[in-house]
Amino acid sequence: MESESATGEAQHFDARNRVEELRDQIRYHSYRYYVLDDPEISDAAWDALFQALRALEEQHPAFVTADSPTQQVGARPLEAFAVVEHRERLLSLGNVFDEAGLRDWHRRASELAERDDFALVTEPKIDGLAMALVYEDGRLAQAATRGDGRRGENVIENVRQIQDVPQRLAAPAGGGGLPSRFEVRGEVYMPKAGFEAMNAAIEEENPALVAAGKKPQRTFANPRNAAAGAVRQKDPKVTAGRPLRIAVYQLGWAEGATPGTHWETLEWLRSLGFPTTPETARQPGLDATVAACAAWLPRRDALPMDMDGVVVKIDDFAVQRQLGAVGREPRWATAYKFPSAEATTTLLRIEVNVGRTGSLNPFAILEPVVVGGVTVGMATLHNEEDVHRKDLREGDTVIVRRAGEVIPQVVGPVLSRRKEGAPRFEMPDRCPVSGDPVLRPETEVMAYCSNPVCPAVVRRSVEHFVSRGAMDVDGLAERRVNELFDAGLIEDAGDIYALAERREALLTLPKMAEKSVDNLLAAIERSRSRPLSALLFGLGIRHVGAEGAALLAQHFGSLPALQEASEEEIAAVDGVGPTIAESVARWMATERNAEIVAKLAAAGVRLAEEGGGAREGPLVEQQFVITGRLASMTRDEATAALKRLGASVGSGVTKKTRALIAGEGGGGKRAKAEKLGTAIWDEEQFQALLREHNTEPTAAAEFDPDPGGG
Repeated sequence: MESESATGEAQHFDARNRVEELRDQIRYHSYRYYVLDDPEISDAAWDALFQALRALEEQHPAFVTADSPTQQVGARPLEAFAVVEHRERLLSLGNVFDEAGLRDWHRRASELAERDDFALVTEPKIDGLAMALVYEDGRLAQAATRGDGRRGENVIENVRQIQDVPQRLAAPAGGGGLPSRFEVRGEVYMPKAGFEAMNAAIEEENPALVAAGKKPQRTFANPRNAAAGAVRQKDPKVTAGRPLRIAVYQLGWAEGATPGTHWETLEWLRSLGFPTTPETARQPGLDATVAACAAWLPRRDALPMDMDGVVVKIDDFAVQRQLGAVGREPRWATAYKFPSAEATTTLLRIEVNVGRTGSLNPFAILEPVVVGGVTVGMATLHNEEDVHRKDLREGDTVIVRRAGEVIPQVVGPVLSRRKEGAPRFEMPDRCPVSGDPVLRPETEVMAYCSNPVCPAVVRRSVEHFVSRGAMDVDGLAERRVNELFDAGLIEDAGDIYALAERREALLTLPKMAEKSVDNLLAAIERSRSRPLSALLFGLGIRHVGAEGAALLAQHFGSLPALQEASEEEIAAVDGVGPTIAESVARWMATERNAEIVAKLAAAGVRLAEEGGGAREGPLVEQQFVITGRLASMTRDEATAALKRLGASVGSGVTKKTRALIAGEGGGGKRAKAEKLGTAIWDEEQFQALLREHNTEPTAAAEFDPDPGGG
């Protein structure tokens, strides 16, 4: 019996070893195929290894692990995606569209960095779906979409189906260990050949579906839509059947030592098994970068995936940290966008709609035309001045462009094909919805409906209130909002939170069964706890965008505090200014708006920042400005140290600035401080302030390529 037991244990041990051996072989050959594009074995040989592993795991179910290659196919369907907070915000790149724009970006970055001798990295800008992959102890632990940059959806079970996403990492090829936790960012995309084959397969299958009385499948308009749809659907089996790939382009954050430049980081990521963006190159300076971007234009279709430009990044992480970001965009990177795809079509009509602020917005009704893989039938015309500047008239043959490959725009008319006597467009003198007179402020190009409760304004305001960037009430799209108004169930945004009491009435709306009503009411309930910044943005106050709402939320801490603030107090908030302040003060003083806020408060909507409101600390209400290079820390670290003490850090010296912290250089801001009589501190005075309040900057770990010392 002991002999049989020993034999069984030996066989068990051998089987486990064989499983690990097969997994290692499959991962190695997947790396050769997907990352190096240099396979050592045939597809048939790879399939044989895969089948052998699957057979062993079926014989020994206890050996199956979530990161096994066999588990990248056939995971169970998901009911919903969990929302996750990004540890560090996923920023959006600013755009330049020509050499002049690129040189201007470089000039601004050089002035802020007070040097222009930095190397740059150029990368094809792949048109796909941004993805943030988190690894813990070398294993894939989270895969999140960009979302709004701060929060995304964890789609890890679907991302596991992408064959070139590493599930488990080995130590770097050149030696050294892995950070315990780190995030890489990349673009999930669908190669053009795979996209065409997938659409062809759909078209081939559709006749049989129709013959069987089933609904035919729709083909996809372009690879990006196909990739996004494959990642954000609920059944991983469907994702596994789509030809998806990933290209990693950035290290998001790391707990542990990492390289000091972007270029070294890409090499390090490749050594870990990550496929990086193809044909990425390091450029010695601006002129070489300009030439590299120009060289891509005639060969933009040479890559096997869609690209819509070239990403340009400053290589040195120290310079990146020094430059930081403005709003949602890093100052140390930009996207050199290619000229957009264009087509010609007929401008059938120019119509006018009314926006949530009462603005009258002309838009073009076009003869449908395919532009950049998407059928376009409407396009924005911005305002009356834009229509007149372009001299657009109904009946014109016009050039349509997808700006940034996304938003369709009318570039202008083909004048040689204009019909004689085509009338010039004139904005109506009365609102097309309410019939009230139109106002034309002298300082603006927009025209506005004079009725603050114009039905279109009220409806658009509610649509904005429930939108994703605001209160994020899933299930309240434009059509559903209109149905609620038409049924008399709501009159403004505050009434949304009383819909739970109107359940029977909701059930009478089109396509609203019990489950649909339950889902809608659950979404409304979840929205009560949205951040104050989302609520302020959702209120639709003129001139208050997402960034302005975040600044107001951070400073005042609650909606009641903002209601009580004077216009001067609002204008004093760093980054806000008089235009926003006037608009906010006017909105808060309007009786109808006060009633909406009262409804929200009565409904239990969160009106204050989580954790208690305005900034706290010994330096609260004090503003500092930092210029030049600091010897002991980066400017980002200095900024973080000040903010931990409650201070705000401005971008320019004003009368409200307590002190200018001046490192090496920084002549322009120093001169402004001297002119205003603002205190100018050297680095030692700044360090003394931090020591006084027991605050130290957080230093980054130094990168050691060989921590073992050998």
